[in-house]
Amino acid sequence: MVNKNMEPGYKALLVREETKARLQAFRKSIKDRDFFQERQLATAALEYCLQKPAVMEEVVKLAKNVVKADWDN
Repeated sequence: MVNKNMEPGYKALLVREETKARLQAFRKSIKDRDFFQERQLATAALEYCLQKPAVMEEVVKLAKNVVKADWDN
């Protein structure tokens, strides 16, 4: 059985529910949203971060806040 949510070249990625909702809202706000599915937007955001060391430093700082939020819940 083929999972209809699977797309060749993509693997599952877990994100917080709040982040998923914000990503969906962002996708829906894009004029040509049919061409910008969540998986492509998430991939583009990660690629952007991975290519920019200064941005990665900010991501690491933010990740610490995410860990704290997970711990508190």
